[in-house]
Amino acid sequence: MWTLTITQYLWRVKARLPERYMTSCKIVARGKMNTCLIEFEDGYRVVTSRNYVIKLETLQKRLARRSSKSKKL
Repeated sequence: MWTLTITQYLWRVKARLPERYMTSCKIVARGKMNTCLIEFEDGYRVVTSRNYVIKLETLQKRLARRSSKSKKL
């Protein structure tokens, strides 16, 4: 039995689509040259660089690491 887990991503760029900054999206397809087709929760789709999205898990880990470093100082 296959289980499909969809990784949740966040749009992390203010310069392009600033109204979508830190909104949830999913990667529909990956292309060559570091591109991907992403879809936002409202159905809007855009082809963009994969550098413009970040996994929610990765962001949470980075924030946790930052907070632990600031507590040590």
